Amino acid sequence: MITSRPVDISGRFVGVAVSGHDGWHFKAIDPQVDDLDGARFSSPAEAARVARLLLERERGTQRTPRLQPLS
Repeated sequence: MITSRPVDISGRFVGVAVSGHDGWHFKAIDPQVDDLDGARFSSPAEAARVARLLLERERGTQRTPRLQPLS
């Protein structure tokens, strides 16, 4: 029997963790976590943890522009 769990990060549905014979596989729904599509995890919680880290990294690079030193 296949089991799946939605992966929700702060109210944002980003993907699904699907059980398999060799662990849980992540199916990305949100384009910002596409890099995780097909990745294997030990649990749905681990998939959510990594997805959260990826989103936080993306937010950090978008919100904090690098300032160039004055010449």
